[in-house]
Order: sequence, then structure tokens, then C-alpha cells
Amino acid sequence: MKIRSVRSCRQFVPVVCILAVVNCTAFVYADSIKPAYEYQAIKRLHKKMLEGSGSGDLNALIDKAAAFVNEHPGYKRAARVHYILGNALSRADRPEEALQTYQRLTKDYPDGSFPGDAWLEMGLAYDKLGRHDEADNAYQQLVDHPKYGSRPFAKTAKRILALDKESRNGEIPSNRFQMASPDKLLGEQAIDFHVKDVNGEDVSLEKYRGKIVLLDFWAVWCAPCRAETPHLKRAYEEFKNREFEIIGISLDHDKSELLAYIEEQEIAWPQYLNEAGENDVAQKYNVMAIPQTFLIDHEGVIRKANLRGHALEPAIAELLQERDAKLGTANNPEK
Repeated sequence: MKIRSVRSCRQFVPVVCILAVVNCTAFVYADSIKPAYEYQAIKRLHKKMLEGSGSGDLNALIDKAAAFVNEHPGYKRAARVHYILGNALSRADRPEEALQTYQRLTKDYPDGSFPGDAWLEMGLAYDKLGRHDEADNAYQQLVDHPKYGSRPFAKTAKRILALDKESRNGEIPSNRFQMASPDKLLGEQAIDFHVKDVNGEDVSLEKYRGKIVLLDFWAVWCAPCRAETPHLKRAYEEFKNREFEIIGISLDHDKSELLAYIEEQEIAWPQYLNEAGENDVAQKYNVMAIPQTFLIDHEGVIRKANLRGHALEPAIAELLQERDAKLGTANNPEK
């Protein structure tokens, strides 16, 4: 009987061990992918917030983001979630909590792996609380930053620094997504640039000389920019075989998000992820806010700007007709 009992245990134990290993493996796997799922859910809620969804989504975003940063401080996108949380708290008119979140973000991630406009958001929170000297420090951190100092949100910080402190209330003087006035560039020769797009292909205005070119400054995180995508796609399909090209200049922070959106929307025209320094195309064109567009004729002159929605296609057609008429006259003197 004893022998039988031992043999029975030997037969039974391995089965238990195998089941334990399987269960343990499933648990570890589930535990490793849980933060990724939660991060994606937070991103979706943040996208809804930027698109103007209701307070229910905003409150849910705050709750989820707050829980995430406490439970997963070592996650690779934790800095981004800190920023999203601060952004949501600012939108919910909770500046003190937003400020605490941004302070923790800059303290816990001193390498600057967080989005650059976190400094801008922090300054706005300080201003809302009437702590203008501390706001100045946050704005200056952004302006002086080696990576983000030439980006559009740093230019916004510069504009705020130029204002009278007592007049600042935590709001950006002109909406961050509102289009800047580019009228001073109309009639001027477009500034050339030589960069590589997200696929490593050379992009420059010189390459497209003779074509009508639309420069489109945008970002995936900008809801009004995304709203223009269908209009851009329709214009591209209509005119791409008539010597027309679009060059997208993306001001996104995350290349993977940009590439995912390009694939999702089947965007066919070249896209350049804007960089600081000599390859900062947005700075060359003094882009202070997005969406922003410049329509350039076949001779490289900026003819139209801030074209959106249904105004885009007629403007392109007009320049194409004008170009064809000029080239026709040049090739046939009798006309």
C-alpha cells in the first residue's frame, strides 16, 4: 500500500506541476501586456478629449491615467501618461493638481523623455494660480531646451513671456490650434529645404519645381488637423496626375503614432517628421500654430495660405489652370 501511494504521488505531482507552470506562464504573460492595453485605452480617451468629448470621458481619463502612473511608474510610456494626466486636469480646471502632476513628471524623468509642451502646460498652470515668476521659469525651460526650444509650442511660450505678467490667466493668447496669420509670406519665394521623409526619401521644394505644391503643417494629436485629412486625400486624388503634390510636415512627438495614422488613413504623399535645428521646416515658415498650409505655384511662389476644407480644391485648380496657360503661351508664341 505504501509503495502504491508513493507511485501514485509520482504520477500525480508532475501533472500538478505542469498545470502550475501553465497557469504561471499565463499569469506572467497577462501581467506583462496589461499596461500596454491600459496605455492604449488612455490614449483613446485622450484623443476623445482633444476632439471635445463630454466631461464623462474627461473624468474617466483622469481616473485611468492617475491609476496608471501609480501602478506602472516604470512603463516605457509612463512619462507620456503623466503628461496626459496633467493635460486632462488642466482641462478639468484643476490647476493645482495639474501642477503637481507636471512637477512629478519633470522630477521623475529628468532626461527630458516627456513631451516638450509639458513645460508650456506647467507654465499655464502656474499662471492660472497667479504664480507668474514660477511660470516664467517653466516657459524659459522650454525656450532654452536643446530639443524642443525651436518647436511651435516654444514659440508660444516666448509670446507669453512677452506679455504683462498680471494679464496672464493661464490661457494661451490665441488658441493653440488656431491658424497663425501667414499673410506676410504671400507673394514671396517659398523657402527651400532638403530633408528626408519618414521613408528615408529625399524631399525638397526644388525637387518639385514646376509643380503646384501644398505644404501642410499638421500633427496627429491635433484634432482640427485630422479633420482636414479627407479634404487633402480628395484633392490629392483629383490632381495628383496634373503635376500637383502635397508635402506633409508633421509636428508630432511620436513617430510610431504618425506612421500608424499614415497607414490607417492610406496617406500617399510624402511626410516629414519635423526636427529641431537646420531641418526645422516649421521654424523656416514661422509656423506658430497648426493646421497651417501654404499653396506654392510652379515658379516656387507662395500664392495661398490657410486653405481648409472645400476651399482647397478650387484654389489648386486655379493655379493649375494658370500654370497651364502660361506654359502654353511660352511654348506657342502665336497664342
